Amino acid sequence: MGMSGCSGAAKSKPETTTPEGKGSSASVTYEDKGQLYTGAADEPMPLGPEPKDPTPAAPPPAEKPPDPEHPTPVTQDLPREKRDQLVRAELRRGVVALKAKDADGLIRAARAALDIDETNVEAMVMLAHGNYLKGYDDKAEAVLNLARKQRAGDAHPLLWMLLGLVYDRTDREDQALAAYERATQLKPDYLAALTNRGAIYLERKRYADAITVFEQVVQLHGQSARAHTHLGAAYRGRSAEVAQEKVQRDQLLKRAEKELRTAMEKEPNYAPAYFNLGILYLDADPFPGMEPLARLQQAQKYLADYKRHAGPNGVPQADDYLAAAQKGIEREQKLLERKKQKEAGKRRPAGGAP
Repeated sequence: MGMSGCSGAAKSKPETTTPEGKGSSASVTYEDKGQLYTGAADEPMPLGPEPKDPTPAAPPPAEKPPDPEHPTPVTQDLPREKRDQLVRAELRRGVVALKAKDADGLIRAARAALDIDETNVEAMVMLAHGNYLKGYDDKAEAVLNLARKQRAGDAHPLLWMLLGLVYDRTDREDQALAAYERATQLKPDYLAALTNRGAIYLERKRYADAITVFEQVVQLHGQSARAHTHLGAAYRGRSAEVAQEKVQRDQLLKRAEKELRTAMEKEPNYAPAYFNLGILYLDADPFPGMEPLARLQQAQKYLADYKRHAGPNGVPQADDYLAAAQKGIEREQKLLERKKQKEAGKRRPAGGAP
C-alpha cells in the first residue's frame, strides 16, 4: 500500500489530578488511557475466518490486458483458498511481531499480507497498528479509514479501538469517545475499549456513565487493581453530585472505599488506589461511621503511602493534599483539646481549686 514509517514511538499523554478550588480536590486520578489493542492480555488478534469457513468468496476480477510495467503478483493467480492460507500465515507472523513489540516486523507482515490480498481488513488494521506504534498517526488513520470501506470493515471492533487511540493521541477526544463507544457496541466485553471509554467519562465528570462502564469492567476483569480504582473514583465523584441525598451519598462513599481497598488487596503496590483513597478521606466530610480526626489521619496515611509507592513520578499536588490533611488534623486536635478543657471545667466543683 506504499506506506512506510520511521523509528520513534510516540509517548502517551499523562493524566493527573488537579485541585478544583480551595480545600477541595474533587477531580480523580487514573492511569493513562492504555495503548491497548486487544481486550485482554491473553486475547489473540483475530485473523479472520479459516479457509474452510463458509465465507462467500469474492467474485473473480474482470480480465485485464497484461501490463508489462505493473505485472500481476504471482499470488493473484493462486486459488482463493491458497491465497487465504498465505495471508493468514503473514498475519500470524504479525502477531508474533506484535507480542515482541516489533513495530517494523508488524508492518512487514501486514504489507506482505496486503501484497497477497490488498482488501484484507485484518492486514490493514495490522498495518495501521504498526504505524501507530511508530508514532505515525496520520498514516495509521488513513489506513483505518480505507479499511472501513472494505466489506465488514466498519463492523471491526479492533479497527474502532485503534482509531480511538489515534484520535485520543491527536487531541480529538470527542471522536475518540465515539470510536471507543462504537468498539464496545460491536464487542461488549472489549476491556480495552471499555476502560478508555470510562476514563474519558471520568475526565469529563460523567460519573454515572463511568460507574456503568467500570462496574462492567470489574465484572469482566475482577482481578484488575486498575479497574477497581477506576470504579472507586467514579463512586467518589458521584457521591459529590448527590451530596444533598445523605443516604445515597453515604452508600456511594462506602462503595468507593470498598473498591479502593479491594484494589490494594489485588495489587499492594498500585499507587493510584492509595491516592484516590487518601483523597476520598480528605474530601468526604463527614465520612459515614468515622470521626473527623480519624478521617483526616486516614487521609494523611494513604497519601503518604501513595508518595512511597509512586516515587518521583507521582502527582505533584500530593504534597499539597498532605499539607491540607495535616492542617485539618491540627485543627481537630485543637477542637478536641478545647472540648476536654470545657468538660473539665464543668466537672470542677464551685469554689474549688483550679
